[in-house]
Amino acid sequence: MSKEFYSSSEFEASSGLDLDAQIELLAEKFCSARRIAFLTGAGISTDSGIPDFRSSTGIYQTTSEELFSIDYFLANPGDFYRVFAVFYRGIVDAKPNSGHLAIAELERRCGKAVDVVTQNIDALHSVAGSTNVAEIHGTIRTASCLSCEKKYAQDYFDSDMRSGRVPHCACGGVLKPDVTFFGEQLPEQAFVQARRAMWDARLLVVAGTSLQVYPAAGLPRECDAGAPFVVINKTPTPLDSQASLVFHAPIGEVLPKAVSLISPKS
Repeated sequence: MSKEFYSSSEFEASSGLDLDAQIELLAEKFCSARRIAFLTGAGISTDSGIPDFRSSTGIYQTTSEELFSIDYFLANPGDFYRVFAVFYRGIVDAKPNSGHLAIAELERRCGKAVDVVTQNIDALHSVAGSTNVAEIHGTIRTASCLSCEKKYAQDYFDSDMRSGRVPHCACGGVLKPDVTFFGEQLPEQAFVQARRAMWDARLLVVAGTSLQVYPAAGLPRECDAGAPFVVINKTPTPLDSQASLVFHAPIGEVLPKAVSLISPKS
């Protein structure tokens, strides 16, 4: 059975407010919530120059989804890395933007736990300073050997991946980025951490995801039915009508302003 996060009456009341008033209301929710969770998607990283996947300017407009399937990778690692090099360079050279930094600053200002569950593989939440991050689609910053499963940090394989060469383990096996390809299961530990963040949340903010890709899109259903639920996404999501606040506006326009209204904890 699906959960009703919030009454439609509160959504209708908040939707009648102007943007500044809604941002003030969001700041109040940040202050009052005992524990905050964010669920973020590709939309939070576009301001860092990282394209999303499915929009008119997304990655899948220039390459096929097949490239990111595990079957294709296993059969054609050389072809994969030749194409992947441009995406790799764009991601690892990107810097956190105002959205990432606002979430990290919120954790510092509120003096309370802020969990970040992200579908992104860029690690920019951690780079920005967030301390409780669950990367449910993995991370591009590490890679593992397909033969012996040894894990390597970025500095070991960076030169190869930038150049489009196949990186190899010391044992000779092919390295695969520690990201979830089509046809693979999500990393179990990260997904368990994500579900726990939803269970513990007393305020959930969905930012930069249209909630179309499962199982990540189902995570908000794990939250307590009485927890306020906020959406910040340029396009509508299936759960907009259940949210207490909805911003169809850039994350960089909403989150930094809301966080700036919060007095830092001494």
